[in-house]
Amino acid sequence: MASRNSYADVVTDWGKLLEAAQRSPDVQPSIDSERQTLAQLLTEVQDLKARQDELTAQRQDVTQQLTASVKRGKDVAIQIRSVVKGKIGPRSERLVHFKVAPLRKRQRRPVVVETPGGENPGTVAGAQASPSDPPAA
Repeated sequence: MASRNSYADVVTDWGKLLEAAQRSPDVQPSIDSERQTLAQLLTEVQDLKARQDELTAQRQDVTQQLTASVKRGKDVAIQIRSVVKGKIGPRSERLVHFKVAPLRKRQRRPVVVETPGGENPGTVAGAQASPSDPPAA
């Protein structure tokens, strides 16, 4: 017979075993101490399962509280960074200590001019190639 390990299966099995032992008066004297031990263990397991279910509900409640606190904390952190940015200025490099990116001058990108006809970028149409340029194919 396959073993059943789920909580419900074990509790049901123990309950039926205790009931069968109670209905069999011919074997009761020889298994009385074991029956009492199993009855105590059944009660203990049921109490522990009820406590586990209660703790699961508490864990879920604490998780919700934790999520709400983290959300409030993020909002306060944004407020602090905003006040610091206003106090020391939006371009100050000290903002980096507060994990705020300061406004910086942007670097110019080089302008690349593409011309139709397959000429090298950046050259003007009609200009002569220098002697060091490879011959055009």
